[in-house]
Amino acid sequence: MGRIFLEQPNGRFFEGRRKISSRVSVLALTAAIGNLAAFAPANAQEPPEASPQTPPQSADVTNRAEAATEPETALADTTTTADNIGVGTIVVTARRREESLQDTPISISAVTANDLQERGINTVTDIGDFTPNVRFNSSVPVSASNATAAIYIRGIGQNDYQLSADPGVGLYLDGVYISRGVGNMLDVLDIERIEVLRGPQGTLFGRNTIGGAVSVVTRKPADELSGRVQLTTGRYNRVQANGIIDVPITDGVYSSLAFFYHNREGYVDGTLINAPDLGDTNSLAGRFAIRLEPTHNLSINIAVDGTRSREESAPNVLIEAFEDADAAQIYNGVFSGAPQICADPTNPARLNDARCYNSQWELAPFEHAGTFQTIFPQFDNFGSRRYQSASDTDIWGIYGTLEWELTDNISFKSITAYRSVEGFWTRDSDHSPASLVQTKNDWTQDQFSQEVQLLGNAFDDRLNWVIGAYYADEQGDHRDVVGILDAVFLSGATLEAESVAFFGQATFEIVENLNLTAGIRWTEDEKTFFNDNQFIVEAGVFTGAPLNPDGSGLMDGDPLMGPLGSSSTVSDDAWTPMASLSYRWNDSLLTYVSYSEGFKGGGFTQRVFPPLPDIPTFRPEFSTSYEFGFKSDLFDRRLRINGAIFRNDYTDLQLTVNDPTLGFAPIVQNAAQARIEGFELEFEARPIEPLRLQAGVGYLDARYLEVDIRGRNAGVTVDDRLQNAPEWTLSASAAYDIDIIGFGTLTPRVDWSYRSTVANDAVNTPQLIQGGYHLLNASLNFLDEDERFGLRFEVKNITDEVYLGSGYFDGFGGIIEGVYGRPREWSLTASVRF
Repeated sequence: MGRIFLEQPNGRFFEGRRKISSRVSVLALTAAIGNLAAFAPANAQEPPEASPQTPPQSADVTNRAEAATEPETALADTTTTADNIGVGTIVVTARRREESLQDTPISISAVTANDLQERGINTVTDIGDFTPNVRFNSSVPVSASNATAAIYIRGIGQNDYQLSADPGVGLYLDGVYISRGVGNMLDVLDIERIEVLRGPQGTLFGRNTIGGAVSVVTRKPADELSGRVQLTTGRYNRVQANGIIDVPITDGVYSSLAFFYHNREGYVDGTLINAPDLGDTNSLAGRFAIRLEPTHNLSINIAVDGTRSREESAPNVLIEAFEDADAAQIYNGVFSGAPQICADPTNPARLNDARCYNSQWELAPFEHAGTFQTIFPQFDNFGSRRYQSASDTDIWGIYGTLEWELTDNISFKSITAYRSVEGFWTRDSDHSPASLVQTKNDWTQDQFSQEVQLLGNAFDDRLNWVIGAYYADEQGDHRDVVGILDAVFLSGATLEAESVAFFGQATFEIVENLNLTAGIRWTEDEKTFFNDNQFIVEAGVFTGAPLNPDGSGLMDGDPLMGPLGSSSTVSDDAWTPMASLSYRWNDSLLTYVSYSEGFKGGGFTQRVFPPLPDIPTFRPEFSTSYEFGFKSDLFDRRLRINGAIFRNDYTDLQLTVNDPTLGFAPIVQNAAQARIEGFELEFEARPIEPLRLQAGVGYLDARYLEVDIRGRNAGVTVDDRLQNAPEWTLSASAAYDIDIIGFGTLTPRVDWSYRSTVANDAVNTPQLIQGGYHLLNASLNFLDEDERFGLRFEVKNITDEVYLGSGYFDGFGGIIEGVYGRPREWSLTASVRF
C-alpha cells in the first residue's frame, strides 16, 4: 500500500520508551519474560532481523550505497514475504556500527523520517512530546533565545544555557557532538532518523551523556535524480516550505540539497502599543551534502548546513508579581514617578496605574505587557545593539566523514567537524513597562572536533570491536548585559575548553546466542574561564552600599569576580566503563542486563551579585546505571514489545539555585545526591495491513537521597521533586490506511500523550509546578496512487490544553515567569515528489 510523505513503502515505526513503577518486582517481570520466551517460538515464523554478531556494517561501502539509493528500505523493511506484513526493521548506530534495533542491548527509541513526517514534527525538540521519560524544554529559564533547549532523559539534564555549564544529555548530528544548549534546536532537515539512547552513554559517546544521548542521523545523497517539495499554511499566518533534491554529478559523486523556511506570527499577544507579539517563528535553514565513492572500499561524506533566524524574544510571560520584593519596592518608591500611589500597599489605585509595578501585569498564559524599553540609557546604550525584542541566531557548520574498508574484517572511520553559533537575544524580565530587571545577550561560540575509529570483527564474526580517540576544542564569548533598576552589570563569560578521550568496546559471542559486551573510555576535560565580561558598568542604586567582598561600596568598573583580568581553570578526568550480557532465546526474544557509568564536566558560575573575591567553580556530576531489558517481536512480527527496568545512582548534582547567603543571582552548585528508578515499555502493533498501533507507558521514581547545606540554603529539601522528572509518561497513536480505488490512500491518524505533574525548578516553586496534562493531535493524510502527490491536514493540541513548559522565580525582583506550550493550531500541507 502507498504511504504518505515518501518514506517507508510498507509501514511506519515508532519506538517509544515507557516506564512502569520501580515498585513492580523484578520477579514478576522475569516471569513475564519467561512466558514470552515460551510463547514466542510458536508464533515466530520469520528469521531474526539481523544476527547478534552482525559485522561492522558501517565499513561496508556497498551496503551504504544501496541504503543511500533506497533510504526507506534501509530504515524499515516491513515485509519479508507477500503474506507477512509486520512492524519494520530499524537500523541504529547506538554502538557505533549499524545493527538492528532489536539486536541492540540498550534502551533506545528510534524515530524514522516517516514518523517525523506523519507527526508534523519541525524541530528535534518536538519528539519530547511522545517519547517517554524524555523532556525537551524548548525555552530554557532565564534565557530569551528561541534557539536553546534543555534536554532531560530519565530525570537527568541541565536547565541552564550559560556558556560555562555543560548539558546533561549529549546531542549529536551525524556523530558530531553539539557542545552547547544555544543552537541545539535542530530543524528537521533531510533527517533519516533520530535515536534516543537512555542511560549513561559515557563509553562510546563520552562526557555530558549521563542522562543519555540524542543522535540525529541525516540522509545520504542518492545516486538518482529525485526530489520532493512541501508547502504548508496554517494558524498564525503560517508559511512553511521545505524541499530536498538529489543530484548525481558523475559516477561515484552524488549530491543533495535541502532547504527549510518557516514563518508564523507569535501566539503570546502584547497588550500595550510597544509590546510585541512573542512566540513567532522566522527561520531559514539549508544543507548541502556530497557523497564521494572513489573506490569500492572508500566512502567520503561531506555536509555544510546553516540556519538563520530573526525572531522576537522567547514567549516568557508573567505568572505572578510580588510588589513587596526588594526590587519592586525600590522601583515603586523611587523610579515610578508616583511613589504616593505605587508604594502604598493600601491604595487600590496602584493596581490600575501603569506607572506602578504589581499584579496588574500578571497576564499569563498568552498575554504580556513587556515593552522592551528602558528608562535608563546606560542599559540601552551598552553592548553591541540597543535594547529591543529579539532572538537572532546565525548557525553554520561543516563536517566530513571518511569510511575506509582496510580489509574484509577491519575498517577505519574519521569524523571531522567545525561549528559556529552567533546570537543576540533580550529579555524583559518584569514583563511590564517598568524597568526592574532586563537583560540582553551577545553570544559567539565555535567548536572543532576530530574523532577516529577503528572497527573490526574476528573469529568468524563472533567478536565485534571498536577502538577510537576523540579531540575537541571550543572557544566562546558571552556578553550578558543585566539591568537591575538603574544599575547595569556585565555578567557574561569568556571560555576556552579542550577535551581528549580514548575509548574501546567489544562484543563477544561466548556461546551461541550469548553475547558479552564490555567497554571503557578515558576522558580529560580542561576549561578556562576569563572574567573579562564580569564587571559593573553603572553602580546605580548600589553605589556606596557595602557590597564588595572587602566591605567597601560599589563603583563603576568594579569586577564582579575579581580582580579583573583573572582566569580560572578546572580540569576533570574520568574513566567511564560499561558492560552488558545479552541472550537471544529465539528469533523473537532478546534479553539483556547492563551496567554503565557517565559524568558531566565541572564548570563555572557566571552570574554573581554581590561581587565575590574569586571565580566560583563547581565539580563534575556522575551517574551509574543498572538495567535489565528485553526486545521482542511476536505473532509473525505483527507485535513488538520492548522494555527495560533500571536504577540510576546520581551524585554531585549540579543544581541551579538562588542561595541568599551568596546573593540573589542564580548559581550552579554541587548540592545533592539522588536515586532514580523506573521502568519502560513500548509497543508497536500491525494486526492487519492497513492498521498501525503504537503505545507505551513510562514511570520514574526520582528522589533526593541527600541535600547538603548549599541546597538547603536555597530552599531545596529531600522531599522536593527532581526538576523535569515527571512520574508518568504515556502515549498512544493509531493510523488506518483506506484505499480509494482510482485515487490513492486516505490515512486518518490520532496521537495522544500524557505527562504527570512536573516541577519546573529545583526549589519546587508552587506556581511553577505543572499538573498532569494531555495532548491530543489528529491528522488526515492523502497520497495518490503514484505516490507522487500528497495532502495533509492536521490539528495539534485539539483540546487547547494550557500547560507550562518552563519557568523561573526571581526572588529579588519579585517575578515568577514562564513559557507555556502552544495553543491549538491547524495546518494544511501539500507535497510533491519527483
